[in-house]
Amino acid sequence: MDQTTYNRQVDERADRVVQNWSKRDGGGLWDLNAHLATGMDDAKVVDIVRNALSDQTDGWGGRPAGGPFHVYPCGALIARWPDRLPEEALGIIRDFMMDGVLERGNTENHWLMFYVGNLLAAERWPDAKCMWNGLSAEANRAEAMRWILGMIERTAVNGHHEYDSPQYHVEHMVPMITLADHAADPHLRHQVEQVLALYVADMALEYYYGSWAGGHSREGYRENTWRKSGAISALQYLYFGDEEFEPKHHVHGFCIPPATAAYRPPALFAEMAMDRSTAHVVKKTKAPRTIYRRVEHEARPVRKYTYMSPSFALGSSQLGLPGPGAGPIDLISWDLTWRGENQQAKICCNHPYRSPERFSAFLVGYPQQIRRQIGSDKPYLQWPDRLFGASPYERMMQHKGTVIVLYKIPPDDEAPFINLFLPRSIGWVEREGWIMGDTGAGAYIALYPIGPYGWSEIREEGAMRHLAANPDQIDGWLLRIPDLHGGLVLEAREADSEESFEAFCARRAALSPDLSGWPGSDRVAVETLDGNQMEMYFDGQHGQHGQHKVDGEAIDYDAYPLYEAPGVDAPAGTSKMTFRKGDQEVRLDFGVDASKPLLPIRVIG
Repeated sequence: MDQTTYNRQVDERADRVVQNWSKRDGGGLWDLNAHLATGMDDAKVVDIVRNALSDQTDGWGGRPAGGPFHVYPCGALIARWPDRLPEEALGIIRDFMMDGVLERGNTENHWLMFYVGNLLAAERWPDAKCMWNGLSAEANRAEAMRWILGMIERTAVNGHHEYDSPQYHVEHMVPMITLADHAADPHLRHQVEQVLALYVADMALEYYYGSWAGGHSREGYRENTWRKSGAISALQYLYFGDEEFEPKHHVHGFCIPPATAAYRPPALFAEMAMDRSTAHVVKKTKAPRTIYRRVEHEARPVRKYTYMSPSFALGSSQLGLPGPGAGPIDLISWDLTWRGENQQAKICCNHPYRSPERFSAFLVGYPQQIRRQIGSDKPYLQWPDRLFGASPYERMMQHKGTVIVLYKIPPDDEAPFINLFLPRSIGWVEREGWIMGDTGAGAYIALYPIGPYGWSEIREEGAMRHLAANPDQIDGWLLRIPDLHGGLVLEAREADSEESFEAFCARRAALSPDLSGWPGSDRVAVETLDGNQMEMYFDGQHGQHGQHKVDGEAIDYDAYPLYEAPGVDAPAGTSKMTFRKGDQEVRLDFGVDASKPLLPIRVIG
């Protein structure tokens, strides 16, 4: 597809999104872009801006107050609609940015939104001698540039920090899209356009019929059993256009600014996203899960492996966590997905690790009171049936459509068990220790629980948060494995590679995993139905994984590039990468000086 045709298609989808959203009354700063694009009455625009920025500090003479989710959309509005915003609305925003009490937030996406909004405000009022923090517009612009360029360079060298999140990827892309359209500095705009290409590539390489396959840095809120979770569906629809328009998934307030923006990504990424003609492997390197509390050693880079097959996608991660307290609370280490409805097309498992040290490593609060604190706003982090969040006692390896997941849970752990989620739509068959099923979407699945297990239902109505669009939070089978040394082996196959489902079951049931070395020698081995021999040792040095072998050859995770997939050349650490599809090519060179230290970033969430 040529770029002109692609741009026209994105324009049509963007207009569909904007027209749908503009029919709604009210709203906030993010979705005000749709109302401005469709001619909302000035008085209503002023009301929305005034209401959105109505928070004030306590006491007499309170000052306007807000955080990243106010600061960024204010900057975006004054950059995108300078001739459309009523003077009164513009004045309210100016007062907020000049005299407000503004907080930066505590996650990477918060910081990005905060600095983008500050930069755009400083460029809108460049002669301001004193902005909200007592510094001039010139000083605020310089500090914002330092942070934004630093985040970009770190991503280009080490991989995205808050990586591949169905919810938070949006909060990274949308501010960058605004900068691509409106930043005054040519070098900044060039770097922003390049990092946006990486963000869209991340979406495209693991895109599977409206879902984002594989491991994610953050997919919490008890939504990881959904095939479509978070706000990413709106950007996938806008830039890939692979589905019929469905407002429930494809219209989201956070994604209104890009729908009214001029930015369009390179067309070849849409073609990459929709090419499911042959099975292939996608490898990615992502930045270490760096934190500064509750750590025992340096974190190692994250290595992702995702097998994209025509009828399913299976992805896993090597996390390199720096200690037991360093398990990110929203992280998803692996999952299997296929075409189907929410709750009916995902398999995942989790050790619901919880401790005051873990919570206080990622959230504001001391270990002494953190459990009481999160009980009010994130109670599900302590629920025993949790299916997301990193466990320091989990290791895994994958080869194509087969994954081994093992756990070594300490005897004194609060959750001495594993939770495994299975869809209820499949008629599961138990044979010789294997549980097997036909997805009905072109794939067969076999999984072998390691340890005793019991079947129970898990169902919650409603949603955990206001951002969720699904009426049913969780609905499926929960297999609990109450074994400190539990785990599983899972193999997914294309149905057309087997004579029948019965033949698949017979072949898989005849080959049991080799558990003779587990847990005593830390070893589990299995032969795949393609005849590959997988061998996994659990522990290595400093809490890292042991040796993983396929057909006797050890996997060298340190040799992973930044990206590896058909048509992709992106060595790690070079800040250079090339993406090719047909006769199209995108070359990126961030020009990072390897002799200079990168901007430090820590993990939250």
